[in-house]
Amino acid sequence: MHPCPVCKKRLVRVHRTALEKLWYSDMYSCSECEKRSGAFHRGLYATVRFIFSRYSHCIRCGSDAVQRLAKRDKVDGFSNHPLAWAQVILGAPVNRCSPCRLQFFDWRKPRPGANPDY
Repeated sequence: MHPCPVCKKRLVRVHRTALEKLWYSDMYSCSECEKRSGAFHRGLYATVRFIFSRYSHCIRCGSDAVQRLAKRDKVDGFSNHPLAWAQVILGAPVNRCSPCRLQFFDWRKPRPGANPDY
C-alpha cells in the first residue's frame, strides 16, 4: 500500500464519487489527514501521455520503448485508437511498442535512449 503524500501514514481504499469514477480506477484516503488520492484509469493515462508528450509513447500502455518501423508488420497487432488513425491521414510513419507489441502511427520520434528491445 502506498503511503500518504502529506503525512506518510497508510492509505485506505474508499468509495469514489461520480466525478472521480471518470478519472480514477481506485481511490484512497489517509486515516490521519483525510487527504484523498487516486490511481488513474490505465487507458486514460496512456491516452493523455500519448497526446501531451514530446516523444512517441505507446497509445495502449504508455511505454516509451518505441521503435520506428520501415513498414507495417502483419504479425503484431495494430491500434484502432482514433488519435493514431488520424495521423494516417497526415502520412505519419509506423511505430511499434516493444512491451505490448502494438503498432501505431505517430509523427513524433522515439525518445533518445529508450530501450526498444524490451
